[in-house]
Amino acid sequence: MIHVRHTLAEVARVIVGLVFVGSGLLKAVDPVGTALKISQYLTPILSPASAGAETITLALSFVLCGSEFLLGAFLLMGVYRKFCARLSVLFMLVMTAVTLYTLIANPISDCGCFGDAIQLTHLESFLKNVVLLPLSILVLRDARALRHLYSRRERWVPAVLSVVGIIYFMAENYRHLPYIDFRPYAVGTNLREAIAKEEASLQRVLLGATKYIYSKDGKTKAFEASALPDSTWTFVEARQAADLASYKPRYDFNPIDSLGEPAVSTLLDSEGITLLLLSPSWRTASQAVLDEISELHEEASRLGYPFYGVTASTSEEIAQWRYLTGASYPMLQLDATPIRTIIRSQPGLVVLRDGKIIDKRAYADFPSVEGVSTYLRSLPQMQPHGPSATRTYLLWAWAALQLLAFLRFWARKLHLTVHLHIKKRLHLTK
Repeated sequence: MIHVRHTLAEVARVIVGLVFVGSGLLKAVDPVGTALKISQYLTPILSPASAGAETITLALSFVLCGSEFLLGAFLLMGVYRKFCARLSVLFMLVMTAVTLYTLIANPISDCGCFGDAIQLTHLESFLKNVVLLPLSILVLRDARALRHLYSRRERWVPAVLSVVGIIYFMAENYRHLPYIDFRPYAVGTNLREAIAKEEASLQRVLLGATKYIYSKDGKTKAFEASALPDSTWTFVEARQAADLASYKPRYDFNPIDSLGEPAVSTLLDSEGITLLLLSPSWRTASQAVLDEISELHEEASRLGYPFYGVTASTSEEIAQWRYLTGASYPMLQLDATPIRTIIRSQPGLVVLRDGKIIDKRAYADFPSVEGVSTYLRSLPQMQPHGPSATRTYLLWAWAALQLLAFLRFWARKLHLTVHLHIKKRLHLTK
């Protein structure tokens, strides 16, 4: 009975640990996105427009991503077992209450449990936590009996690797752009084709979900668009399915120019290179790269590349930005939400080639003034590429140590089993 109880605790420890590690990593890939999700949760008590709100939510994002990963990592390693088991139960109690609230009140569209990588409904999120909570309690009940993969002299090495690794990973993903872009506007996406495909798909859904109500001889009947009745019937109304009212397009990219005219076709149908400098607000955009931006615009003009600013700023904020920076490029208006979805930096640069995203850069990665010309001239031949993998090296080192420790544990266990079996056989033969 005790063996079964310990086995259940070990299985629960592995499940909870792996979920925590996976959830923490997927959120840490995009700490800015996690901060935006936290701000949605805190909207009733902390307005996103209030002073310091962005700093608070970003700090909470780092704490949440890091603590969730480290709880899972320490559980898997068997390090500080009792302390981590208690924190895991507390964490799951809070998360279960939060997902129950979202299930009842529906304040946001997605819980953000696994960042943008895995989208869960409110019910799925709640059921996930309903399963994990009792598993974490099982871990706490037998925490001291859990096996550890490292001795007391060894455990500081993987512990330090996990702590430093996740902090460095989050910091690099914040300073630059997310290591993996799970959003619709990832580098390599052909926006021209993707938006056209989505619009065509929406039209097909609308046709299939729309019912046309006709009447004849005091009777009414619903018809589909492909099977409308003859002229003896009188049209009454068109009805759409209720779920279409909550439909949200995946590509909400509809910038307008200063005259209020749609500019999406101008940007996506243009042949060659188009550069977009994006920021939700010019008031909060960093001014550390003003010289680089000016050089980008001037060199782009010399090469014949269209250059646009894209923002959700008011006309007063745009005028202030122009005054501070001397910006003479045309400004396009776009809602702040799609801008933050496209790029997490303020400001950030997006490069289109024939309607396809070939490069995205945070302002920390803008080419230097001296390197702008070389960078722009390379764009016609540039192949879409992801960020450097160096930010993951420490985490890979930690994972490798975990695997080696796991193999060592089972090798010792197998050796002990074989040794006892041989000893027993020798004893029986005497």
